[in-house]
Amino acid sequence: MTKTFKIGEYAVGGKIKVTIPKTLTNIKIDVLDSNYGTGKLVNQYIYYSFDRIRIERDLWQITTTYYTDMITSWINKNWQIELIKNNI
Repeated sequence: MTKTFKIGEYAVGGKIKVTIPKTLTNIKIDVLDSNYGTGKLVNQYIYYSFDRIRIERDLWQITTTYYTDMITSWINKNWQIELIKNNI
């Protein structure tokens, strides 16, 4: 599952793309530059388990607490859905 959050001036780069593979092997967060439509990668975070504290800590460095909560809630919801689908 992939979702791109288009946050704008409230985040470094303006866009945050979150990817969770169906195998649940990792969570990847890409910080993308939205200036002039370049889409260049500014920073990337990879987590090999769902560690909410580490994810929130890293997101707080690049965006506001409102968007941090929105992104971690989306990750948590979709992580749980994939766990149920995979019967893990």
